[in-house]
Amino acid sequence: MTLRELVESQRFCRGLSPGQCDGLAACAEARHYAPGDYLLRQHTPADTFYLVLEGQVEVKLALPGQGIVTLETVGPDEAVGWSWFQPPYRCQFDARAVTAVHALAFDAERLRALMERDPVVGYAVLKTLVGTLSERVQSCRLQVLDVYAPPGEAP
Repeated sequence: MTLRELVESQRFCRGLSPGQCDGLAACAEARHYAPGDYLLRQHTPADTFYLVLEGQVEVKLALPGQGIVTLETVGPDEAVGWSWFQPPYRCQFDARAVTAVHALAFDAERLRALMERDPVVGYAVLKTLVGTLSERVQSCRLQVLDVYAPPGEAP
């Protein structure tokens, strides 16, 4: 499958024109990660947005005095990374491959510029981004409930 076909097959591309999918493909590249490789590291520059095509990625957070907490594990057709969208463009989480991962990696600067030029593309990408943020907030909420729940009680 070509890079354009991979991009076009993503759910946020549904309803976009072939030219708009070409614009997204121009911002993307296919990347492969071995188990244990990091896609993102907390506090580093957030210059890439990922869509997982195959494999599993853990989203982790380093908490002072508590170590590393896994917030969730994402898989195919899910987004990883959102810090690229809002200044100061620094990763808020770690993202580590649990299994071999094949992902689309979007160059954040080019993607932001495309979103500015083409509001239809911007809205489509934003819907994916908001869905990702919503999932992360829900995962954090469940983590907090689990940590602070009285012993023997499930969230």
